[in-house]
Amino acid sequence: MKITKETKKELSKKLSGEFAAKDVFFAAYAGLKFDEISALREKLKPIGSNFSVKRNTVITHGLEAASINISDKAALKGPTAVVIIDNPDEISRVAKILVDYSKEKPSLKIKGGFVSKNWLTPADCLTISKVGSKKELIGKLANVLYSNLAQIRFVLEAPTRDLAYVLKALEEKKAKESK
Repeated sequence: MKITKETKKELSKKLSGEFAAKDVFFAAYAGLKFDEISALREKLKPIGSNFSVKRNTVITHGLEAASINISDKAALKGPTAVVIIDNPDEISRVAKILVDYSKEKPSLKIKGGFVSKNWLTPADCLTISKVGSKKELIGKLANVLYSNLAQIRFVLEAPTRDLAYVLKALEEKKAKESK
C-alpha cells in the first residue's frame, strides 16, 4: 500500500507523541496469520494496550522526534509491530502476554522496547514479564506488612495475656481451697 510523504509525516508525528508519553514494546510478527494477530490484539485490549503494525521509517522518525535513542538499530529491521501501553501499571502484564504468546506462536519475537525513554533489550522484556503487576506487588507488600504487625501485636499482648492466665489460675486455686 502506497503512502504519501505527507501521510508518513503525520503518522510519525502522532507516533512520536505516543512514544514520548507511553511505554512501548516492538515485536516481529512475520509468519503470524491474521487471526493469530487478532487473537493477540484481543488479549492486549482489556489491559489498555494496542498492537499495531507500523512502517519502520514511520517508527524511526517517530523515535527521533520523541528524542528516544535505540541502542539496537537491528530492532527496526523487517516487519515491525508496535505495542503501545496506555497504563504504565500494566507493563509487566503486557510483557507476560507477549512472552507467553511468543512461546505459543514462535513467529512472534520481541525485539525490545522502552520504558520511560530507556531502551529495553528482549532479555529485559523477558525479565519484566516475570515481575508481577503493580497491584500484585502492592498486595504482597501489604500482606507482609500486615503479618509482621500481627506478630508484633501478639508479642506485645503476651505479658497482659499471661498475667490474666496467672490471675485466673490463682482465682481457681483459691476457689478450690475455700471449699
